[in-house]
Amino acid sequence: MTPSRRLAASFAAVLTLAALTPARAAALDPALAPALTCDELTAMSWSGFVLDDVAEIEAGATDPAHCRVRGTIDEEIHFELLLPLAGDWNGRFLMGGGGGFVGTVQNQALQFAGPVSVLSRGFATAGTDTGHQAAGIDASWALNRPDREVNFGHRAVHVTAETAKTIIRLFYGRDIDYSYFLGCSRGGGQAMMSSQRYPDDFDGIVSGAPAYDWPGLGAFFLQTQQALYPDPNDLTTPVITDEAAALIEAAILAACDGKDGVEDGFLTNPMDCELDIASIPGLTDEQRAAAEVIYGGARAGDRRIYPGFPFGAETDDAGWKRWITGRAMQLGPGGPNLHYAFGTQMYKYIIFDDPEFDYSTYDFSDYFSWEEDTRRARRILNATDTDLSGFKTAGGKLILWTGWSDSAIPASGTISYYEGVAAGDEEADDYTRLYMLPGVLHCSGGPGPDYVDWIAAIQSWVEEDVAPERLVATKFGEEGVEMRRPVCPWPAYAAYNGTGDPRREESFECTTP
Repeated sequence: MTPSRRLAASFAAVLTLAALTPARAAALDPALAPALTCDELTAMSWSGFVLDDVAEIEAGATDPAHCRVRGTIDEEIHFELLLPLAGDWNGRFLMGGGGGFVGTVQNQALQFAGPVSVLSRGFATAGTDTGHQAAGIDASWALNRPDREVNFGHRAVHVTAETAKTIIRLFYGRDIDYSYFLGCSRGGGQAMMSSQRYPDDFDGIVSGAPAYDWPGLGAFFLQTQQALYPDPNDLTTPVITDEAAALIEAAILAACDGKDGVEDGFLTNPMDCELDIASIPGLTDEQRAAAEVIYGGARAGDRRIYPGFPFGAETDDAGWKRWITGRAMQLGPGGPNLHYAFGTQMYKYIIFDDPEFDYSTYDFSDYFSWEEDTRRARRILNATDTDLSGFKTAGGKLILWTGWSDSAIPASGTISYYEGVAAGDEEADDYTRLYMLPGVLHCSGGPGPDYVDWIAAIQSWVEEDVAPERLVATKFGEEGVEMRRPVCPWPAYAAYNGTGDPRREESFECTTP
């Protein structure tokens, strides 16, 4: 068929598609339209979204040639879709999440793919800004805009996935074999939201360090800052100074680093470390009290509303210093650290719609008052439902993972969610697994091995029914591989065999406590 006749045939198909929503268009027989070229996409009419820019990108050092599609859904939800040329497409769609309050088009699948890029693997891949434009720590876009909060909370990822699938089916002239989602932090929460609210969107989902309970996590952030910076007019010095954090970390490592048989500067399972903070010499009463908040979690009245942090990362520049106690952002628009930034922005603009909200005076003494204050936001933002029966029925598979030394979102919260799923369904292992990465910070980094090929793991589980019983985590350095460790499905952990090189994966065995 000549290009002009192909384009005419495509237009004939789109006359039908243009009158439909992306969801209904995606359900049509892909044989209605032949495969399109990148240029032909720009000549088409669409319903519910527009294509702002379509360009064919030449092959580069890491990616094959591909078609880059940038568009807008419902006027505010921006997205980018990357389409390998037809001969390079593997028949699969992989969507990536975004971090923080998002605010720019983000695709974490590109970030976490590892040495072999997403496009080189053959995936069509997409990301979204979730319906607003702003810096990732800025929530002012939500002020008196419940529509934007709904987009951010769950709708934008869903409609972007539907839109991307419509374009993919037309571009390649056939249906998609499998669809996947991969995200960490906010992206991990988006992943969990998809499994709960839109269980048919993706066949396989990878959720890393998930932010799945926003008002609860925000309350925890406010309480750490109330303990560390009790005076909102003095953000120069936290109650727990760098020197105090070093004392805490040294005491933890002295007490527990060798419990796994290897003294390597991080704990295999921090929950096995039974150190009483009150026993650490050199700390003031105020510092001990602040540490108890960090490790103990958030409370409203007599109820714990978010679990605390396990031991780890107390002196790491990308750990406590960036997120909890540090002053890396001091006197900037985000305040002294990221707990301050995300907690205050969330409660100002999403919980209360009050830019004058003062974190230091918010009273957590009455649980029911806090519950009422956060009720609306929890309905929109939270992905806390442990009933995954819809996802299970759809045949989906979910991988959860978290770094033990994450100083942004407590690893214990991810464990709590997974155990809730398992408690409600004795067959949960058939479709949900959790993996804990020792010595790993928020989504990446830290002294432990932080890279796992989650894409390959979820593909094998979905497409070959090979459950990921033992995975391998790698730490890369300037000269290549520095360390490898097995990663075991929770509650199993990697135990050192006592004689092998602790930098090698085969020196460890998966052991169930």
